[in-house]
Amino acid sequence: TLLTWSNSSSIAQQHQQKHQQQQQQQQQVRSYADGKIGADPDEVAELIESNIRRPTREEQDAQRATPRRLLTTRREALSLYRETLRYSNLFVHGDEHGRMWRDVLRANARAEFEVARHEPDPELINRMIVTGRDAVQHIVDSYMRKRQRIIAEETAEPRVPGM
Repeated sequence: TLLTWSNSSSIAQQHQQKHQQQQQQQQQVRSYADGKIGADPDEVAELIESNIRRPTREEQDAQRATPRRLLTTRREALSLYRETLRYSNLFVHGDEHGRMWRDVLRANARAEFEVARHEPDPELINRMIVTGRDAVQHIVDSYMRKRQRIIAEETAEPRVPGM
């Protein structure tokens, strides 16, 4: 009976510790919800609970039936990174140090994304994504204008070999 009593007391202690941890987490959720995201503690707790528990078959079917949400900031950032890498292929000429501009642009893009990788502020992340998209679009537009100007100059002045 002593062994049974010690097992039941250790189980009770574990249960009590788990209950205390849950209360601490709820207090953290309440303090987080009060000041930072504008949600009440019940909404935050419900959000946490819905992400922890596995949805039923009916809930999964309902989720599939609804249209997907807009791209998350992570997907948008990855999309911007891939777009930057794709457009860097346009720059096949070398810089003053003999390196290909493509490689320089890729290295700089990688460094910029790595610096911003662990940024917690979603507003700042969105601002960086918008700024990045604008920069890529500006660079591509400049490249295309320069390319069109070069093509126009080549077609306007036919070159005669040997002159």
